[in-house]
Amino acid sequence: MRIIAGTHRGKKLVEYYTPNTRPTTDRVKENVFNLLSNYLDFNGINVLDLFAGTGAYGIECLSRGAKFVHFNDIDADALKIIKKNLGDSWQNYRLTQKDFTTILNGQFDLIFLDPPYSSDYGLRAIEAIKSGLIVFETDRELIHPQIIQARQYGRTWIYLIQK
Repeated sequence: MRIIAGTHRGKKLVEYYTPNTRPTTDRVKENVFNLLSNYLDFNGINVLDLFAGTGAYGIECLSRGAKFVHFNDIDADALKIIKKNLGDSWQNYRLTQKDFTTILNGQFDLIFLDPPYSSDYGLRAIEAIKSGLIVFETDRELIHPQIIQARQYGRTWIYLIQK
């Protein structure tokens, strides 16, 4: 796993696997960021990486010029991995260990939702988010009126949802 583009292109990231955590592959991440480049400029945006895991999505945004990234994960070990992956490279982030429902009241331009596949957390988060471009990673097909793009990569589905 590595940073694909930006100021830290090529930097390797520490991976983290548990039954509920599966790092997004470089192939999927690269395709997600190719899709996103059609909808926004990363310079100066505020990002929420809600079920952050290794922090790969949010760190990619920082490397591409995001103004600020809020990383949240309920798993303390995941937060340690994110901290390792951030290193001393950035200061413009916040790292929290809170229930996801308490984080959704902020103003974000881009929100990454990559919850455990077996949960309903992603759908609950989508309904609670008032505005922003959402990237939702899941293992299921989804029907939602605000989907603007849908792609399948093996068993992984990526949805861009505009709110």
